[in-house]
Amino acid sequence: MGIFITRGPAGGLVSHTPGADPFLLGEFKLADGTPVKPSFQLLQERVKDYTPEWAAQITGIPAETIRRLAHEMGITARDQRIELPIAWTDAWGKEHDSVTGNPVAFHAMRGLAAHSNGFQTIRSLAILMSLLGTIDRPGGFRHKAPYPRAVPPNARPPKGPQAVKPDTPLDGAPLGWPESPDDLFVDSAGQPVRIDKGFSWEHPLSAHGLMHNVITNAWRGDPYPIDTLLIFMANMAWNSTMNTSEVRNMLNDKHTEGEKSGEYKIPFLVVCDAFQSEMTAFADLILPDTTYLERHDCMSMLDRPISEFDGPVDAVRIPVVPPKGDCKPFQEVLV
Repeated sequence: MGIFITRGPAGGLVSHTPGADPFLLGEFKLADGTPVKPSFQLLQERVKDYTPEWAAQITGIPAETIRRLAHEMGITARDQRIELPIAWTDAWGKEHDSVTGNPVAFHAMRGLAAHSNGFQTIRSLAILMSLLGTIDRPGGFRHKAPYPRAVPPNARPPKGPQAVKPDTPLDGAPLGWPESPDDLFVDSAGQPVRIDKGFSWEHPLSAHGLMHNVITNAWRGDPYPIDTLLIFMANMAWNSTMNTSEVRNMLNDKHTEGEKSGEYKIPFLVVCDAFQSEMTAFADLILPDTTYLERHDCMSMLDRPISEFDGPVDAVRIPVVPPKGDCKPFQEVLV
């Protein structure tokens, strides 16, 4: 059992008490005899075999480089703290005149998450940030504002086919948190509106969509057949598929019976990407996109976790080099 254990001001074991001196390591027993260990002790036991030498054999990064980077991060977080004159109140109701930050930050999204063991890799980064004290602090990783979230959450997915119309902006965010069956994205018959069946009776709590279902559902014609599939910056023939060989078979598969015999089950595939990939090999039409260094962007809070300590912000991205060849920013292609 891993808990947060501290030595109280008057001795004895307590938890989350102001003025307490926390135990990081050791083994203890609670008053009822339950054996416990601090979470840091359990973490140390769990990772003790994963040495820099072990990592060097897998990554090709020398062990001495790994040690140097670890030392630099630890020293920076400990000795180069920043302080901002922003008043705040902590979880125990104590008021503070300023907030301190540890200037070490990590950020991981699709690049890691879409690969094998990506979840565990990002989880490990979150543990490292916790050890360095850099989560939700100036100079470190900031969660997507606004926090805390409203309870119940105030963002809802669109409701019904009437919420999605040609040449008309969505009447709300494309993603959200259904609170009740009334918030599901289904038609009058209770069938999914999204091709991935997100926010349907089958997948009601799909807060970030179900992109790994898109190709399979399009191939099956479930919940409905489509005539065009547009893939934007997602190599879904390789990652996000759960079964790469079968998904690539689906992209090549044709009808064998009826009036559509000989036609592809996914009739027309458009891929917009900045790189050649397994996905582009199947495309009927390729739209060469720009990288983020070649275009203007409006980075909205609806899309990326950008914030200052005292509130959310939007940002503007400025290109540093011109696009090459026939590449165009996807925003211009859509217009």
